[in-house]
Amino acid sequence: MQTNQIQVTIPNEFMPFLQQVKDGNTPDEKVTLALAIGMFLSKQATLAKAAELAKKNIWDFVDVLKTLSIPWGEYTEDSFLQDELTLSKLVGLND
Repeated sequence: MQTNQIQVTIPNEFMPFLQQVKDGNTPDEKVTLALAIGMFLSKQATLAKAAELAKKNIWDFVDVLKTLSIPWGEYTEDSFLQDELTLSKLVGLND
């Protein structure tokens, strides 16, 4: 991934929160991870893209989300209806 370097000033009020980010050894890594998480949460990036932006494989990124109690998958109404249909078919097979 190609990178551009820019200098950003982070207000002091953010520093305690940045220090709470467990992953990342440097402030740059912590900010990159925080941005990727933010983009995922705001649905600007998919799970896979957010992991890529965070420079992590998808499962390591999921582990980070889990440690922060951030749900990494959505269980939509369509998913529920599909599961309900599948369960109904399975129950019907057992008769």
